[in-house]
Amino acid sequence: MVVLEAESADGWETVVSGCFVPLRCAGFEPQFTGRMEHAAFDDGLSVSLVTTCGTSADRTERLAGRAESDDIHLSLQRSSRGIVTAGGGAASVRPGSVTIYATDRPYYLDYSWPRQQQLIVQVSRSSLGAPASMIEDAMRRLNVPDGWRTTPVRNLFSYAAAPPDGEDPRDVAETMRDLASVMVRSSFGEGGGVPRTSGGLRHAVGEYFRQHATQPGIDMDHVALHHFVSRRRLYQVFEEAGQSPASLLRAERLRVAERLLAEIPERTVESVAYDSGFRDVTTFTRAFRRAHGCTPRDWRAGRMSNG
Repeated sequence: MVVLEAESADGWETVVSGCFVPLRCAGFEPQFTGRMEHAAFDDGLSVSLVTTCGTSADRTERLAGRAESDDIHLSLQRSSRGIVTAGGGAASVRPGSVTIYATDRPYYLDYSWPRQQQLIVQVSRSSLGAPASMIEDAMRRLNVPDGWRTTPVRNLFSYAAAPPDGEDPRDVAETMRDLASVMVRSSFGEGGGVPRTSGGLRHAVGEYFRQHATQPGIDMDHVALHHFVSRRRLYQVFEEAGQSPASLLRAERLRVAERLLAEIPERTVESVAYDSGFRDVTTFTRAFRRAHGCTPRDWRAGRMSNG
């Protein structure tokens, strides 16, 4: 990852144009600061976390006409608000909004409100495997319906924000393209929103566990059915990474339990077990001891004695 910072209009224009495509920046705050965290995973896919105190950017018709790729921006508004204008339309964005626009066509970004932050996936639209007419329709709408509230959006941007450590960049790019394609398709009600790659399915299942870890009665048949795959396929994609879906679910439940033990000292171990999704206190204690080398009660006592 490359981290670049700027405190002037010229400096920020250079940063943005170098990481994305050439843009004309304007509307800077008097004490402007900008930070770009940029990672390129292959020639056709990159991720950037953009943080500024407020500015605007214009991809003019002249600049767009020089484009050498068919890249699109899938942009998640993480803080503040703004307006995206492209293709003759405009969309207001707020935290959780997701917009889609092409870099080989003119667009204007009004992010002049303070404390801006966007997470942007830049990817070739022809590499997504989605029908061209569908992507064109998505760009005409600009906004992805319901944004962060939808599972495919959360899957894509949670993966983009924190790709697996040590994974081959080419595999990361393949997974991210898969998740981006699912997001576009699902916004039109196409399919069940199921990734086709092993990496994409592992991430989708992991996100499902993070959302539903405390729900009692989850078993792997239920998880496979929810993701429209066979139980065999579910286990296969995790075995490819030296993991198992059951161990991942257990780890998520243990994370919930650790938080409850630490934050609410008056709660009983039994109530923590059930509220973390474990079916009984014996199973919880056994899993906790394997993970930490001590019982939940001793773990909490140790944290309290250490202040």
